[in-house]
Amino acid sequence: MAITTKSILKDVSLAKNTESLLDNIVDSSVLQGVKILTAGSTTLTNADSGKTIILPVAEAINIVLPTPELGMTFNFITTLTATADHAINAATDGHGFLGGVSVHSVTAGNSDHFPTATDGENDFITMNGTTTGGHAGSTLKIVAILDASAAKCWAVTGILLGSGTLATPFGDAQI
Repeated sequence: MAITTKSILKDVSLAKNTESLLDNIVDSSVLQGVKILTAGSTTLTNADSGKTIILPVAEAINIVLPTPELGMTFNFITTLTATADHAINAATDGHGFLGGVSVHSVTAGNSDHFPTATDGENDFITMNGTTTGGHAGSTLKIVAILDASAAKCWAVTGILLGSGTLATPFGDAQI
């Protein structure tokens, strides 16, 4: 993957390499903002902040957030319905979540809203593919609102798609 600057676009002598040039532009501007995960465990880093994190597998995924730094942002999207837990957790107990998500049933035509615990102690988000979300199209946005010196570090919002009797995806441990 190459990074292409705007000045190279003005060079007419490069017209014969247009296809290659366009490939480089797409690689440079689009794909750097995406991280595609595989089944298993992944620890995100500071360098992943601002990226869209794609969950393209049905198998279990455990995602650990990095040590929070004010303003870090992670956008998650599930592209394949989970058949095992897709869990996102704070790296340290007490660096939990504030906020909440809406969970919409893809089968029953109902929805519910689930807030995190107001004390910020919920350190885990678990999407199980049914009652707590994780159907294809589920989205979460997680933003560091405090640094690691305080509790309640992460704000979370999102729309999760689920089925069955909807339930909270938030817990003090993986649910």
